[in-house]
Amino acid sequence: MSCVAFSHLLRFKRSHYPYSDRYLSEVNNSPDTHARTEKQHMVHWFADNATHGSGAYSRQKPNNSAKRCFNKLENAASLLWIAEAVGIEEPVVAAAFEAARQAGDYRRACGAIRKIITWSMIIESL
Repeated sequence: MSCVAFSHLLRFKRSHYPYSDRYLSEVNNSPDTHARTEKQHMVHWFADNATHGSGAYSRQKPNNSAKRCFNKLENAASLLWIAEAVGIEEPVVAAAFEAARQAGDYRRACGAIRKIITWSMIIESL
């Protein structure tokens, strides 16, 4: 799936979900706080990956793979939001939330989430 197609799908999801909102309020260790909501952040982030970007997010070659974008994402709240938005079952999201909360820094938190919620699960839930 392309980044632009995935971004388009995310546009029709709710702005707030329980676990991503809870992660933001309890942990909030993300290095990126440019958007007002995780939805806004992810819709723009996936769409922008298909371009050369700008500023700190410049890239020599656009990325058209939503899977690659998902696997490079370093924002635990965003990963949880995506999982909730596509309909991953609540016990799975809850387990990913706990793993992320206990992981420590944001990079380990993202890795902990992706060990529980894989890209193939995201695609299957769509």
